[in-house]
Amino acid sequence: MLDRPRIGEFTMHMPNIRLREARQAIHTKCQPGREANALRRFLTWAQPGGHVTEADAAATRVVLNKYESSIKQDPENLDDTLRSLASLRCIEIFGLDDTMLARATELALAGIAPKPFDHAIYLASILVRASRLWDAGERSTSFCETDKDLQPWDKYGNAKPLLRELSIKPTSGYTETSH
Repeated sequence: MLDRPRIGEFTMHMPNIRLREARQAIHTKCQPGREANALRRFLTWAQPGGHVTEADAAATRVVLNKYESSIKQDPENLDDTLRSLASLRCIEIFGLDDTMLARATELALAGIAPKPFDHAIYLASILVRASRLWDAGERSTSFCETDKDLQPWDKYGNAKPLLRELSIKPTSGYTETSH
C-alpha cells in the first residue's frame, strides 16, 4: 500500500483517529492463542488415534510456538511501528476540526454511516479533507476505504446512491475509483 506513495506518486492523507483505531483492532484481533490452542487440541485428539504421527505433532507444536512468539512481539512494537508510519513524508496525518465534526453530525443524522458515530466522524473527516484538497487545486484524489460500510458500492459492485454521490461530487474532492 505504501509503495506508490513512497516513490512520490501521491500523498496519503489519514485522519489521526485511524491510528487509535488501528491500535485497538490489532490488539483485539491479533490473538494467536485461540487458533494455536485449537490446533493443539486437534493434535491431542488426532495423535492417539493414529491420524497424526508423533513426529508431525511435535513439529506442529514447534511451529505453533514460533507463530505465537512472533505475533506476540509485534503488538509490543506497535507504538513504534505507528510512530514510524506517521513520520513518513508520504503520509500526512491530520486532526479533526469543527468543520469535520459538524459534517459528521450531518452524516450521522442523515443515516449515511450505518454503524456507530465514529464512522460518520471518519467519513466526514475524509470528505472535508478532500474538499479542501480539491479547492487547493488537487484533482487526482481517490477514496480508499476498506470499511465495507463506508464504501460507495456493495459487495456485488452495486452503487450505494448516497455514498456514491458523496464520493464523486467535485465539491467533495473525490473521483470515482475502481473497486
